[in-house]
Amino acid sequence: MECLDLQGKVCPFVLFYTKKKLEKIPVDEKLEVIANDPTAKETISGWCKAHHHEILEIKDMGTHIKIIILKH
Repeated sequence: MECLDLQGKVCPFVLFYTKKKLEKIPVDEKLEVIANDPTAKETISGWCKAHHHEILEIKDMGTHIKIIILKH
């Protein structure tokens, strides 16, 4: 599983870097995104739904959130 640490970045950059990373990984690969922008959860979830990627987990870690995406 690839990991993308985007702490300190704000949307739309969190989504931009997530999209770029997903373009580079193979289908059926997982991507873990770590972000501390509070809008990242909704932004990434909505984009993944629109582009048919699956959100496997969204976890609030207190200081940041962890999102695990399965690329389709």
